[in-house]
Amino acid sequence: MENTIEIQKEDIKKLLLTLIQKLEVSEISKFSFDKDLYWNISTEELFNIYEEPKELTIGSLKEDWEFLQKVINNDRDVLNFDFYKISAILKAISLSTL
Repeated sequence: MENTIEIQKEDIKKLLLTLIQKLEVSEISKFSFDKDLYWNISTEELFNIYEEPKELTIGSLKEDWEFLQKVINNDRDVLNFDFYKISAILKAISLSTL
């Protein structure tokens, strides 16, 4: 059984802006994470819920942030892969208290 979902780009934009506003009104000016490493599941296995993942790799919030800072510093262009990198950081933020 295959389920499809369509999400409008404008809705993603609105949601991201709403989340940014939540950050703006919070008293937090920076985030500190006591855990850096996390599990990655390969793209091929990520959405195959019928089999347990066999190919786990390790990701690093620190490395993700260093990679993304190159965009902030105009050292490279934005890549689609940046969505993947920021998603790990956003997941860590979601587990913190705002």
